[in-house]
Amino acid sequence: MASPFEGSLVTKTYRNDAGVRDYQVYTPDRAVRGRPMIVWLHGASNVVNGDSRTLNRSNSLVRLAKTFGYSVVAPDESLAASPSGAWNIGDPTTMVRGRGEASIIAGIIRQETKALGADPRRVYVAGHSAGGGMANYVAALYPELIAATAPSAGFPYLMDPTGLAVDTAMGPRRHPMPTFITQGSDDTLAVPALGEITKAAALHGNGLRPSDVVERKTLAAHSDRYVVSLTEYGRGARTSVVYAYVRGAGHPSGPGGLTLAGPALDRRVVEFLLAQSL
Repeated sequence: MASPFEGSLVTKTYRNDAGVRDYQVYTPDRAVRGRPMIVWLHGASNVVNGDSRTLNRSNSLVRLAKTFGYSVVAPDESLAASPSGAWNIGDPTTMVRGRGEASIIAGIIRQETKALGADPRRVYVAGHSAGGGMANYVAALYPELIAATAPSAGFPYLMDPTGLAVDTAMGPRRHPMPTFITQGSDDTLAVPALGEITKAAALHGNGLRPSDVVERKTLAAHSDRYVVSLTEYGRGARTSVVYAYVRGAGHPSGPGGLTLAGPALDRRVVEFLLAQSL
């Protein structure tokens, strides 16, 4: 497939017992072994104001890839499996390790970590809407593959605010999972209460309490569309949770595709992810 922008964009296919999915791989220049890899999971694509099923030059992950030196892997949900184009996070099979769509995504991650020669300690998963939910599922079920996660307008694993479901899913592979959460104040689909549940689970998973606030700041709407209230929680290495509350944002992703606000917040997410390592 010819690439409309600098770098290499190819489409591949992965198949396992749970099904078959296409996915795109973007590398900003010649293949460099040991580079980080960010996995992007789109939200519903076949709906009004839905996410793009393909990467494009305006996507922040693509624009920042050369600057920061990472590859992007973007699985595509099948419209045959989901007419809305949303990942099937409500399917009971995908809630279990080794089954369902999460297993397909995990297989793609393993395949491309090897094919790209990516650093297995620096693989990250981000997603929007159902893709944000699936990012949480993949991180819970396959933590040995993921160094950090960034759900935007997403859904927590099994809707559990205590983090106990994540603990059980991770099992002996359990490790802290640094998480950057983006939530819109006016989102009527992934309502703010879901963002709070996701935050509560992430804090528990990283051994943090709501009182473990490192910094609070307000990001003015300069290059982005909205003002963002940013709260960072942490207590030592690899126990970081960032909660970005985007004031005025609804459910659709922002112009950069990664978060609800725009390229400035998108860049913060990328910088957060790349700072983490297994």
